[in-house]
Amino acid sequence: MTPPGIRKDVVGKEYPPYAVTVERGKIKEFARAIGDANPFYLDDAVGRASEWGDIVAPPTFAVTFRDETADTGALLRDLGTDISRLLHGEQEFELHRQIRPGETFVCRTKILDVYEKTGKSGPMAFVVRETAVTDRTNEIVATMRHITVVRL
Repeated sequence: MTPPGIRKDVVGKEYPPYAVTVERGKIKEFARAIGDANPFYLDDAVGRASEWGDIVAPPTFAVTFRDETADTGALLRDLGTDISRLLHGEQEFELHRQIRPGETFVCRTKILDVYEKTGKSGPMAFVVRETAVTDRTNEIVATMRHITVVRL
């Protein structure tokens, strides 16, 4: 059954790919913001001496990847809902290799599933999205999965 107000026909929809370039300062800023003082994230000398030859980003850093030119309301319109009904459900990060400063990646987001559950607060729809992050050789660097909950 399709939840009222949520369009299930968006499953399989792919959004336009976008490029992001990782900045050294942003890696350090993110590490500090999450309270992780790991020198592999913050210390250039430690990074240079490491097996990666530079600092690396914390595992969840890819959450900062954004399409600055995207229509930020597209997902809401596609689902047929508004932002007041959304909750952050969960997110998952799968890293295939370390992310380093100066690298440029292409991100591709797709809606994998839309399903419904009823909980103590009533019916909810769950929207599962996946973003594949690839490098210049089109090799997968990271995969992010997001579940957004829509209160019905």
